[in-house]
Amino acid sequence: MVAHAYDGLPDEACGLLGGRRRGDDGALAEVFVPCENADRSSRTFSLGPDAWEKADRDIEGRGLEILGVVHSHTHTEAYPSPTDIEQAGNPFLVGWRWVLVSLRQPEPVVRSYLIVGDDVREEHIGLVQG
Repeated sequence: MVAHAYDGLPDEACGLLGGRRRGDDGALAEVFVPCENADRSSRTFSLGPDAWEKADRDIEGRGLEILGVVHSHTHTEAYPSPTDIEQAGNPFLVGWRWVLVSLRQPEPVVRSYLIVGDDVREEHIGLVQG
């Protein structure tokens, strides 16, 4: 995810996160699918037409489900922007995780959020070995 964010510079980069839901609150991400930013912008992103073909092949084709969207913030912190919060209100995206990669600082920062309406809740990110 971080490498894809750097590859997208100077624009925001985006992609889909696939995996399995664990209980009511958790999820286990197993695959990141890089996608095209159709906006070609350093301030906004839209998943390009390639995203849904890749989702079918690389996520659902493995028996996984789409857990969320990943995108980079090139100039701001790893916190959902007003545009992100507005996009999260799309009924198609309800329950998706919003994973943000901030490239504002010398070291990238990755954070995950669940956004419901105006409620933005940060989620713990952990690595699972195995």
